[in-house]
Amino acid sequence: MQQNNFKVYKEKQKKINCGLIKKVIKNIQQAGGTLSNNNVSKNTYLMADITLGEKGLTPSAISKNKFYKSLIEQAQFQQQTQSTKKTKTLGTEGDVRMELFKARVDNEKLKQENILLKELLKKYGGDLNPINISEFEKNKSTKLIKQASKGLIQRLFELGIVEQDLNTRNLILAQLGDILLNVTAYELIIGDN
Repeated sequence: MQQNNFKVYKEKQKKINCGLIKKVIKNIQQAGGTLSNNNVSKNTYLMADITLGEKGLTPSAISKNKFYKSLIEQAQFQQQTQSTKKTKTLGTEGDVRMELFKARVDNEKLKQENILLKELLKKYGGDLNPINISEFEKNKSTKLIKQASKGLIQRLFELGIVEQDLNTRNLILAQLGDILLNVTAYELIIGDN
């Protein structure tokens, strides 16, 4: 009779502890924490509800019980498979070096394009204040330059090379802060009022 009561108590406590561990694992996963016996143990003490009969579990109690340990290992495995799906993994050192080389080549191409576009904008996008706007609109060759400049400016925005200063509304280089076009010239090319 006494052994039967002890078995009933152990089964009841096992169910309570399993519920607590599942609750703690879910909480750790939602917080983005790492799952380990130690972390789960600490959180069982913090999240245990005495009214439900829950008590904190020590790391050794968790590691000794195969069922509790398997719950944590399953959650760790799910967490690892989800994180590997999100990140791109490179197999060998050669793959890493190849990706690094590609990134360096792309960076150099962007630098060269940045220099070229900067020279073009400085050449055609200088200070346009002294120009009479009515004559500017009438001149056909200037319209072609305006269309080309508009395309260049849009491409520079797409590449993130230039941005518009919120205070002065001048067009500036994103990395250097140099003014490429003042607000009057920018509005003249883009057509904003």
